[in-house]
Amino acid sequence: MDDTTARPDAAQATQGRPLDPGPIGARPAGPPAPRTDRTRIRRHADRAVPDRIEEFLRTGTIAHVALVEDGEPRLIPFLYHYEAGHLYLHGSPGNATLRLIRDGRSVAVAVTQLVDLIASKTAADHSANYRSVVAYGRGRQIADLAEKRRVLDAMTARYFPGRSTPADYAPATDDDLVKMELTDIEIDEASAKMREGGPMGPHDSDSEFPGSAYVLPV
Repeated sequence: MDDTTARPDAAQATQGRPLDPGPIGARPAGPPAPRTDRTRIRRHADRAVPDRIEEFLRTGTIAHVALVEDGEPRLIPFLYHYEAGHLYLHGSPGNATLRLIRDGRSVAVAVTQLVDLIASKTAADHSANYRSVVAYGRGRQIADLAEKRRVLDAMTARYFPGRSTPADYAPATDDDLVKMELTDIEIDEASAKMREGGPMGPHDSDSEFPGSAYVLPV
């Protein structure tokens, strides 16, 4: 299968040195983009699409957030909202991951959309069409109730287009918002990658070769 993410710099990983984007506030102006070697696409570099990072983040549905705590890796999936270089996660005040992220540590985020499964006439050439983003950033807690309400309303509208208050559901109360943890991950750098098209195996276009090759939309 195709690799859908950029891997960390091999030399640094081998020597045990953590990858770090630098101090808080170091993010350059403008939309998220590849910035250092860790966001350089290596495998199938021709599939890198840095100009579509924000598009993929706006249309994705699940963000997998990774961090390290006490020397152990942790990876948790979240629903999320994205806008202007910021990825917002919400949960209960007891959510351990959000409680850790808000201390400003470096985190990694992966958003992947599976578009099609690709069947080939050869085992090694089965694949998938996908759109993916790998991003790095740091989190901060949002306590302001007005900001919480704005982000929550925008997130609800993204997942449930056409629904609005009060016609479809009662708006969140201030008490609801106080009980909700909201974390903003400011993205320091990111990469995007995609595959599109049909089967690409050496025999997939050969009608005389046995087997079948096709695209199965997901």
